[in-house]
Amino acid sequence: MPGTFVGWVTYLSRRLGTVPPLPAPVQIEWIEDKGTLIVMCPERFTVSNPEHIALAEQVQDQLNRAGLLKPIQPQG
Repeated sequence: MPGTFVGWVTYLSRRLGTVPPLPAPVQIEWIEDKGTLIVMCPERFTVSNPEHIALAEQVQDQLNRAGLLKPIQPQG
């Protein structure tokens, strides 16, 4: 089963848990009582930029350790 991965912009439902503090330049925006929007960086995120990849790996690791990136489960 595939895991869940972060991208340039990632939304996590509030029911998954609390998003931990993340490194700059990551922006965390709370969407009312629904969840959290994580914006990796203000400029366009590209896989050809090693800084972007390193940041994404760091954020992914932190969110995994917080138990927020669980594999997608089929409905039904």
